[in-house]
Amino acid sequence: MRLDKPIGTLLLLWPTLIALLAASNGDVNLRLFVIFSLGALVMRSAGCVINDLIDKDIDAKVQRTVSRPIAAGKVSSKEALLLTFFLISLALVLLSQLNLLSLYISLVFMFLIVLYPFSKRFLNLPQLILGITFSGGIPIAFAATLNSITIECLILMLANFFWILSYDTSYAISDRKDDKILGIGSAAIFFEGFEKSSILIFGLIGLLLFGYIGLLNTDSNSFFLFFFVTIIFFFFIFFKTNFTSPNSSFNFFRKNNNLGLFMFLSFFVDALI
Repeated sequence: MRLDKPIGTLLLLWPTLIALLAASNGDVNLRLFVIFSLGALVMRSAGCVINDLIDKDIDAKVQRTVSRPIAAGKVSSKEALLLTFFLISLALVLLSQLNLLSLYISLVFMFLIVLYPFSKRFLNLPQLILGITFSGGIPIAFAATLNSITIECLILMLANFFWILSYDTSYAISDRKDDKILGIGSAAIFFEGFEKSSILIFGLIGLLLFGYIGLLNTDSNSFFLFFFVTIIFFFFIFFKTNFTSPNSSFNFFRKNNNLGLFMFLSFFVDALI
């Protein structure tokens, strides 16, 4: 479930909470805040178990993932399936607190969570599926708040999609050698030779789109201040990273959690004021 590595949950959570703030014009129901925070934890955990179950043979051949419980034989496939069922059941309990549109949208994204691990086997750029899948909290947040999907929601999804392409391309550099040997699709392979420019361009597009939504909703100068810090931080971690180094690239990926926190604070502090 990667509970010891919460970065995946947080990268899922920040844009979801931003969507809640945008959909409610800053007047977020505390109950929804709690439900979506728990939902991010549960669904990211379920996604990890499903991914490891489907990729158990691949993980056993990759140095970074060889020690994962299923690949290492510490957890059986049956146990993993039971855990998946339990986590999905928890997710459905949370969804039962929302409206029907939220449930319907969630079912679509549950399908995508299962599809993603297979996508690297038939797509050269599986991050396209990941970018959509990991943006699932955004339309669900709008559905739960407004009972509709707006243009603003779609722009936020697009912003998150590009942000994911940026940080996951950097993440994929860590596995590029193994992925080539195994014949697995990867953004790091697809953009090889242009990794640095791709990560920069995708990241900036994502940030600018997030910023555009913030401008539509802002009532004070606090948003501009925090978002300016967000942009500066992005450039700082980008130019500090050596994208020819797997370790440095992975560190850039990890620091995107801080970037997401700064983006969230831009919206949250503005809403408080």
